[in-house]
Amino acid sequence: MPIKTIEFTDLEKELLATKKRFQEALAPELGKAYIIAITRDGCPACERQKPKLDQLAKAAARTHKDRVVFTRIHVKYRKDMEKESARSKEVLAHYFYPTNLILVRTKDRGATELYRSAAPTMSELKRHIGIAVKLAEMLKSRG
Repeated sequence: MPIKTIEFTDLEKELLATKKRFQEALAPELGKAYIIAITRDGCPACERQKPKLDQLAKAAARTHKDRVVFTRIHVKYRKDMEKESARSKEVLAHYFYPTNLILVRTKDRGATELYRSAAPTMSELKRHIGIAVKLAEMLKSRG
């Protein structure tokens, strides 16, 4: 399963138009774990993580089928134009690049953040994905 890429400015426009929290926009369905990578131009750690995350997404799709959804939020950045990066930090409540999140949706509280880390190892992220998928399934099955 390929990682869906969303430009931060497109997400920002959607959030302004719908008045949704970013978690709600990125985790719309019960029963799934949503793995979010926040990356930006010119970030060496983001470039190192990208192929590893692509590989993890393929492995997770084989293991968890359609119960995992990977999304990369791309932030444009130039030294002379840092405003988009500053806005992303405000909207997505992060500081470092890459930041990885795992979201799950609940019936009564909407989408919630289960995990957040700056540049985690793929083994750590994989472990948390497994936990998130089990939790998402449990939350979906609860009446």
